Amino acid sequence: MMDVMERTNIYLDTRELAGLRALSRTTDRPVAALVREAVDAWLAEHGVTEITEDEWSRRFGELLGRRVKLAAAERWDQGAVDADVDRAVAEVRSSRAARRR
Repeated sequence: MMDVMERTNIYLDTRELAGLRALSRTTDRPVAALVREAVDAWLAEHGVTEITEDEWSRRFGELLGRRVKLAAAERWDQGAVDADVDRAVAEVRSSRAARRR
């Protein structure tokens, strides 16, 4: 399957653009391909990876299975499950807000 390309604009200084154009000429590759390659390398270096829909489904299924077992073991009713989820969401939001400061 081929990825869908989306058009975007980036701003480069004269030196950056001249370097990309020179590399494009010497490698016979479009500037856009060079930029995509550089972005992919930067994302990989920073550990940014795409999570497929199948992987999300698998992870969610595992999480849901653990939550069902925990709720059964603790004999939680739906209200207790909802309260536990609300606490977890609040915790995540609070930690994200703390990191932004």
